[in-house]
Amino acid sequence: MAANNFIGQMEEQIFSAQVARLARVTGSTPNIAFIKEMYYKVKEQYLEELKKRKIRLRALDGARLDEIVSYLYYYHLFHTSHLPADVTVKLEQNEGYCQRLVRDVAVYIVINEHLNVEKISNTSVYSPEIAAYNMACSYSLFVLGSLKGEDRRMNGINNLFKKSMITIKSVINLLAAGNSCDAVILWRHLHELECVLIVLNTKDDELFFQYLKHMEYFNMESSPNAEELGRRLSEECKAFGVKERNAFINYGWMAHIPEFREGIGKEYRLNFKEGLQKFAGQSGRHGAYSSASKILHPSAWVVTIRDDKFYNFTVFELYRSLVNIVAQIKSYVERYRNCSANLTECDNYRRSIDSYLAMIAHNNQIIAAKYGKKK
Repeated sequence: MAANNFIGQMEEQIFSAQVARLARVTGSTPNIAFIKEMYYKVKEQYLEELKKRKIRLRALDGARLDEIVSYLYYYHLFHTSHLPADVTVKLEQNEGYCQRLVRDVAVYIVINEHLNVEKISNTSVYSPEIAAYNMACSYSLFVLGSLKGEDRRMNGINNLFKKSMITIKSVINLLAAGNSCDAVILWRHLHELECVLIVLNTKDDELFFQYLKHMEYFNMESSPNAEELGRRLSEECKAFGVKERNAFINYGWMAHIPEFREGIGKEYRLNFKEGLQKFAGQSGRHGAYSSASKILHPSAWVVTIRDDKFYNFTVFELYRSLVNIVAQIKSYVERYRNCSANLTECDNYRRSIDSYLAMIAHNNQIIAAKYGKKK
């Protein structure tokens, strides 16, 4: 009896902790009493679904408490996050909705957790090479998040840095799930953003505002100011002597950099390879970018390459990208440190992040030894 009480108390505590965590990460305020009531009903229905499908589980192979709560929580959030509070209350009292929720969530858990065929992966979110990347990105996001103020450039560049860190997290999550081919494709996008950040963060403040203004061209067709934007685009193309309209839309913001503008048609062109990538000092990595571009479209070449090749490629290129982006974050944080709510962490960023990068470099040496790849 005492054992049952202890287990019940533990279940209550884990349930409460998981609901609190989900509320925090989603920014939502759940009806805890409703979630708890549905939790116990889902547990019962889950066991019924297992019997119905004649699935016999070994000890401790059942769905975990946190998994059940997460499926349930997000199901309810999906169906109610767009509704007024009073409508949500009525829905929680609707027997039909509650029955559907219990049935659907139980089926989701049985199929996804017990009938799912998972791809074999040579790594995991808990593996050092993934955890170290996650740590470096999480810490960078923490420091970037401490910077607050009205400075438009500071906030705009901050958002781009955050996007780069979140993209790196997405790349490593793909690697951890065994989707190394998709990780290569996403790294390609990251490398483009990396080059943008190098240029924007090292040039004068006015360039950022020109970049921001230039982004209006990407939504020109759906913009209520389409006619005015079209006229402005034509005038800019003429002023800079550019005939390729699409090329100017993609890279024309760089024409506001004097040394780039003077080199158009000579040293530079309005494209990625001979424009943005070259000006950012990353021409030496065009081979990697070009290889990643081949994967965008399915081909026999992609099918014949082993996953560990994609994994190796991504791990090493991702490190190069992270080092470049972190170098820019360092100078950015030093410039705007007085806008931080956490000056201590800003001042420690350079030293702390270097230690995390050293951990990643160490892990990469082990990966190189494992797969016979030279650094």
